[in-house]
Amino acid sequence: MSWRGSLPAACWNANEASNVIPVEAESTSEGVFLATHSTIPITQRDQVNNAKRVTVVDERALLQAVQDQPDDQPIIPILGKSGTGKSHLVRWLRANLKTKESTRVIFVPKHRVSLRGILELILEHATGENADDLRAKVAAAVDAAADEKTARLKLRNALAVNIETSGARSNGSAEEIENRAYLASPQGLPALFGDDVFRARLLHENGPIARLVREKLTGKGTEDKEDAFGFTVEDLNLSVDDVKRAGLAAQQVAGALTSDLGFRELAARMINEQLAPSVSEVFGVGGDDLKQILTDVRAQLNKQGLELLVLIEDFSIFQGIQGGLIDAITLISTVAQELCPMRVVMAVTTGYFINQMPETVFTRTYRVFDLDLPDGAAVAFSPAGFAARYLNAVRVGAAALDVANENNDHPTNACDECPVDEKCHAAFGVADGFGLFPFNRAALERAIKGQSSNGSFVARDVLTRVLRPVLRRDKVEIDLNRFPSEGFASEFKSGADDRLSNIEDQVRLRTPGDVELTDRRVRLVRFWGSSDGAENLDPTIHEAFGIPPIDGLDDVAPEEELQGPIGRPSTSKTTPPDETPTLGPAIPDPPLVKAIDRWRATDELGMTERNTLRNIVHNAVQSRLMLEDGLGGESLWRGGKEFAPSFEGTSVEFNPAKHAAAVLPIDRTNDDDVRALRALAWVNRLGSWADVPDGERLQRLVEARIQVWVEQVARVLLPPTRADDDPELVRLTHTLLAVARSLGIGNAYKRDTSSRIQALFAPPPPRPTPDLRPQLAAMQSYVSSGATNRLNRTQLQQRLLRRASYSQGDGKPLALDLAKVSRVIRDPDADMPWPASTPGLVVSSVDAITVRMGTLDALRSEAETLLPDLSNLGGDIAQVAAELITLVNERANVAALPDGIDVDDLRAAARAIKSGDQRLVETTRAEFDRWSELTVDERMKLITGDWDESARRVRAWLVLAEPAVDLLANSLKTAKASDAQREYAEVREKLIGDVATLADALAAIPAAEGTE
Repeated sequence: MSWRGSLPAACWNANEASNVIPVEAESTSEGVFLATHSTIPITQRDQVNNAKRVTVVDERALLQAVQDQPDDQPIIPILGKSGTGKSHLVRWLRANLKTKESTRVIFVPKHRVSLRGILELILEHATGENADDLRAKVAAAVDAAADEKTARLKLRNALAVNIETSGARSNGSAEEIENRAYLASPQGLPALFGDDVFRARLLHENGPIARLVREKLTGKGTEDKEDAFGFTVEDLNLSVDDVKRAGLAAQQVAGALTSDLGFRELAARMINEQLAPSVSEVFGVGGDDLKQILTDVRAQLNKQGLELLVLIEDFSIFQGIQGGLIDAITLISTVAQELCPMRVVMAVTTGYFINQMPETVFTRTYRVFDLDLPDGAAVAFSPAGFAARYLNAVRVGAAALDVANENNDHPTNACDECPVDEKCHAAFGVADGFGLFPFNRAALERAIKGQSSNGSFVARDVLTRVLRPVLRRDKVEIDLNRFPSEGFASEFKSGADDRLSNIEDQVRLRTPGDVELTDRRVRLVRFWGSSDGAENLDPTIHEAFGIPPIDGLDDVAPEEELQGPIGRPSTSKTTPPDETPTLGPAIPDPPLVKAIDRWRATDELGMTERNTLRNIVHNAVQSRLMLEDGLGGESLWRGGKEFAPSFEGTSVEFNPAKHAAAVLPIDRTNDDDVRALRALAWVNRLGSWADVPDGERLQRLVEARIQVWVEQVARVLLPPTRADDDPELVRLTHTLLAVARSLGIGNAYKRDTSSRIQALFAPPPPRPTPDLRPQLAAMQSYVSSGATNRLNRTQLQQRLLRRASYSQGDGKPLALDLAKVSRVIRDPDADMPWPASTPGLVVSSVDAITVRMGTLDALRSEAETLLPDLSNLGGDIAQVAAELITLVNERANVAALPDGIDVDDLRAAARAIKSGDQRLVETTRAEFDRWSELTVDERMKLITGDWDESARRVRAWLVLAEPAVDLLANSLKTAKASDAQREYAEVREKLIGDVATLADALAAIPAAEGTE
């Protein structure tokens, strides 16, 4: 049994929703159309451009205007946005218009009418000697391009040619003339249209060329928009994966279009200007042919004393040939060419009519009817009345409505046969005699709002996005007592976001132990309710949806104890109410309370409100923590954020996506959290629980929740008393010690515990010339600095301090628990598992730093490249350098010094070398030679060692000495000896031998990559 006795709870057949509620007005039968028609307010004005002098009328005024329309003002446009009901009005006009016997009507439907179909509709009235020739021409021309692929290619080519030959202009601004000239040139749009790489984009199935071809061959589909087909700026925002394969000209014009919106707008306008001649070329008929056909038809009808009335459901289907139609409409009968009167009623989107129509159309317009009502217009239109007729039609069924129409009977009112019609109408409402079930006026209004982009009434959206889904999808839910479903609430969510956002009202609607029933009751009150708060609705509504009302709702508020694991929402649904709340006089909700309600409903919370709530929660929790035990004392916390990177001085995390990194996440889906926040916001505003409505009960709720928060924070924030109980401290300590080693901090390599602890917090030693080893500098920057997804060294140090610090005396001086850290730093087990309480950001940061410090091969190669090999030098650098300078000077004295040796540079480089440089370079080089024998720490110490400057100075001298020795040796071997030179040679024989040895040794040294 249901609320309707032995009948199902829902009073319609779900399949009829699709039969009765179409996407387009013309797709239903005549009986359904007439049974569902509602009077829709429209505005009427006498001039196209005069939007101030308007009158709100209905469809009867349109009917009268067509009957009164003079011959010299043959045009009546019906304007409006897509989906507002323009086609519906044209169809209603066609059904209700009583024409004279002398009137011939041509009706051009909106969908599934091809270019050939449009012309043949007109040719039906052609009976003269040219009629057959015209029909044959139309058939032959259109059939020649019947293959869609061929038509697309031809249209692309025609557009390219017409743009190049007719796209440039000599009028307009200097910038537009210049841009048009470029776009119309062979290097502009024609290059883009002819490029193979961009071919797929331009000929895409959903692109403008394909859409236009489909329309001309098969007509518009129900899924197509009402706007005229053509190129838009979006169509010209071009990008392809293999753009480098495109021609240079195509690449350049595509790049210019993608980067400049104004350029794209001009390009789209230029392409659309050439659509009409291009369509004519591709399909063999164009605007001139249409004009000729209509002119011949008008001439023939004039001879018969007839007149012509054309009803067009969508003028945009004439895209490409509209010029011929307009010329034919505005053509005036003359003595030389007598034409019958021709009137046109056209449905057209406002933007297309205002922006695309020539001035002659405006001057020949009789009346303008507009479905876009001006702001503030007073109308008597009722969305409920509009919906009620469709609701009744679905109940009756399409077949029954068609039978009634054929018999000229009034449509049946299904409610007349319902056993509960009276109480149903009283509860859910009625409009024009038809019941609104399963909606009432409030639910219908909110559902419509939930599917409206700007709050306006769009007939198509109401039908296809509100009525049809509910009647087809939710019938089963209603019959099985599962309505309103979660799907219903989600689909129309934005229409009721401002309803029942108060968590306390939602708590009052709970049924302990039945979450599903509670959720349905909240949805019911949110959409069908009459007020902002918790309430029982009309008993019939509760009965119809199987949702019992709550006894004594105005007197008793169900209350739940806060139970469950610390820090998690309560899962108990069976705790009985604790007491009846005491409700005083109504006080408006403070702004912060409203902000919390909005946050819960929409996840939107302003920065000011967020910071205020953080401060409130922080103060409430901090005042209950024993912060002296492990955090450096209360005074440090009051100062700000120094020692709390996860629960910073005034920080509470509200983003559920960051729960893993937050000490105290506040979840908007957790009822207990939200209720505590609201109550804290109330007392923060009023200052005393005594002044807060129902303050005594809310204070108890808040205290219970704060205790949960305190325990959650204390468990994560306060350090354990034993190092063994704190694996996080172990991991942090060893990670920071490894970081110190990678930064070259000497104490990190010492064996004593005190030095290592100091290294945890010691600043890294400065490197005079970090550019010598950029890869080392990059590694050290990485491990010491942070990023959006990685903590820096300072933050990890603060985290360690929080785990192992305590306050002395009055709590002011912060001290490190050396005993605890000493045990940790001596513990070799640095890889013990992280505890579950460690924030994920800490874990991922340590992992990233550890991986980065482990990549030493590149650093080794970089270091070895910088270090010169002195194994073949054969002596002390200072002695060899002195002898080299002596030889250079003596050769210079006898004018035998080879070109290319700069004595001053050579002497300066030798003087720059310090006494310990050679030894440091040699010992460091020797350590690198035994790399495989070194431990990880020894390798890191070697890489980060302070030998850079010594290596640079030695290499700087070698860079000058090596070529000098080569030049001297070559000079001595090839020079012709005099007696004095021979005597000199004998005296300096030993020195020459040393120089030759040095030359051989230096020749074995790898050339440096660069000089300092």
